[in-house]
Amino acid sequence: MDRLVIDASVVIASLLPDEPYRDASLRILKEFLSGNLELFAVPLLRFEVTNALWKAISRGRTKLSDAQAALHEFEAFNLPEREVATQEILKTAHAYKCSAYDAAYLTLAKSEQIPLVTADKHLYNAVKDKSRLVLWVEDFKQPS
Repeated sequence: MDRLVIDASVVIASLLPDEPYRDASLRILKEFLSGNLELFAVPLLRFEVTNALWKAISRGRTKLSDAQAALHEFEAFNLPEREVATQEILKTAHAYKCSAYDAAYLTLAKSEQIPLVTADKHLYNAVKDKSRLVLWVEDFKQPS
């Protein structure tokens, strides 16, 4: 079975209908929910998802009731979380010149030796030439 680390950008894209990579993100979550794909995240994910939904409300992209429904959907995914060491996150952030938030997902991918799937173009472009452990959301191939 294929295994991936998933970041908040993919989850948010699956939850908000106006996100540009929604179809690709939904395919990944569908494979996970069907039991054909294992996904892992860092505990930070739930806070990033909640914050992104709050931003969507504050920018008029969604209503509170729709964001609450999206958050409920996210919680029902029950994505397995794995802790990562803060010292390793700091080293990864330094190595890739990225935020500690992004580095947490990258650190988990490195420790599990599985790709991080992202819909964050900035992160992807910053890391793609330096690590084989980053996968663009639209490049995900469904497990056979």
